[in-house]
Amino acid sequence: MKPGMTEFELIDLLRQRAPGSERLRTGIGDDAAISVPGGATATTVDAVVDGVHFRSQTSTPEQIAQKAIATALSDLAAMAAQPGEIYVSAGLVRGSDDEFLERLVRGLARSADRYGAALAGGDTVASPVLFLSITAVGHAPAERDFVSRSGAGPGEPVAVTGRIGGARAGLWLLEHGERRPAGIDQTAWRELADRQLAPEPQVEAGAALGRAGASAMIDVSDGLVADLGHLARASGVGIEIEASRLPLAAGVGPVADAAGIDPVVFALGSGEEYELAAALPEPSLEGAAAAVGECGSGLTVIGRTASGPAVVEVSRDGRPLPPVPGHDHLA
Repeated sequence: MKPGMTEFELIDLLRQRAPGSERLRTGIGDDAAISVPGGATATTVDAVVDGVHFRSQTSTPEQIAQKAIATALSDLAAMAAQPGEIYVSAGLVRGSDDEFLERLVRGLARSADRYGAALAGGDTVASPVLFLSITAVGHAPAERDFVSRSGAGPGEPVAVTGRIGGARAGLWLLEHGERRPAGIDQTAWRELADRQLAPEPQVEAGAALGRAGASAMIDVSDGLVADLGHLARASGVGIEIEASRLPLAAGVGPVADAAGIDPVVFALGSGEEYELAAALPEPSLEGAAAAVGECGSGLTVIGRTASGPAVVEVSRDGRPLPPVPGHDHLA
């Protein structure tokens, strides 16, 4: 299709595609959205930028949309919040063709609808580089139903959902397309690449962990050790991790070996995983594992909180591992 879609044609297309909700009374097309939420709300803002979080040469418009929505909804999942309204601010490169924009809009609408969220509004601007900034609002019946980073006490198990390391492995494969490690066939390559290109927020697992009594929770976006460090500082507890318990995603071993990095260290520093790490009271652990299993995921205990300095200590078979750095956007 030829270039030429105007800003207002794009907004109208998004309005036609946007899923709604009972809470949303006035959405896309007015000066502001009107919602009637009831209960408590949690709000997060996240952005994805071409060349930083994705590459338009290797990502489809649908994958870009999915990643933008997923990064924001993962924050809500870590709060045990029900996804509500999504606001999209899009920086679009002049001359973007109509087909690309239509696919991007369809991707945003499908991803929001998939997780039960309503597209409620946003903004469009011309930009030298493509970006999507997502504001996501989550809901709960009462403030006490949210799970923050700051509720963990000493002596609690620390667990992680799903499997770790796949996003970093996928990124490595995308950057080294001609170097497919032994043991990584086309199916494995695609699965790992998808972990990087189109991640899945653990919305149902986060709600399940909240109902099961998680005392503190965080999503794994900057690396497991780095994010557990945020939780440790917020809660004022230490965290001791046994690296041998870490559930590695399939294919991480061969990719880490090809990269010349210990697979466990590789996974511990993997950002953009969007799994959840949580501290839970011991009596809640069995029920939490069962509830997460019903969501199609798994829950693996990898360590325990402790009294003392609010730092994360990682050991393997009794031997401490060196510090594992996480991602820092400004470093």
